[in-house]
Amino acid sequence: MIVYEHILPHAIGFLAVLCRLGGLFIFAPVLGSQSIPMRIKTMIALVMTAAVYPLISGVAPAIGEATLPMLGWIVFTESLIGLSIGLLATLPIVGLQVGGALMGHQMGLAAAQVFNPTLDTEADTVGQLMLYLGLIVFLSIGGLEAMHLAVAHSFDRIPIGGFNASHTPLALIVGALQSGFELAFRVGAPVFCIMLVESIGTGFLMKTVPQLNILSFGFPLKILLGIFTLIAALSAVSIAGSSEVERATRVFLQWARAA
Repeated sequence: MIVYEHILPHAIGFLAVLCRLGGLFIFAPVLGSQSIPMRIKTMIALVMTAAVYPLISGVAPAIGEATLPMLGWIVFTESLIGLSIGLLATLPIVGLQVGGALMGHQMGLAAAQVFNPTLDTEADTVGQLMLYLGLIVFLSIGGLEAMHLAVAHSFDRIPIGGFNASHTPLALIVGALQSGFELAFRVGAPVFCIMLVESIGTGFLMKTVPQLNILSFGFPLKILLGIFTLIAALSAVSIAGSSEVERATRVFLQWARAA
């Protein structure tokens, strides 16, 4: 009985921290991967919660004062905060994957689909390459630690049960979506330009030499040109992706730390 008296006052607070951290496991890079078993995700969430809970300054309602609607609201809003941080972190990586998918489509590799366990969808090979490039950059700059730190700081900005509509980072999410689409076209621009030149060249060749079968060498030529262009531009692509992932990391950290 004495043990329960010490545990029950912390039940709602611990649940709230667990839900806020658990929101990261919906969209966040690596943590939201479908390839990680649910039991492992649960263990990671519990360990992260045990590390953050003693440091929070918010005061949760006592277990005797909590009603079922209040508990439901706390679970929903706390999960929404973690989900927002994870979404801000993953949008630049998705932008890289979209850019890779567009490049693969222009190169004629769209038919070569592979299963992507991270997003539980099918993706082409170039899109997978860009996705893993973004994940490597995210991990190398300490993105996982930054997300954990952002959730810990978010309790100073939004105490437990104190969420309202003004706390939703809707403007940041819209800006991240715009930046993600811009990043997709930036990383795919070299391949797009080369494919445009190749299409114009083969079109002129087909009109001037109609006896030549364009289909016999047009597709292999397009794939080779696209691959060589991608290899040549890979350094610039990695720089663009790194800057965007770092910028997104700074954005959600600054949002979480703002008072």
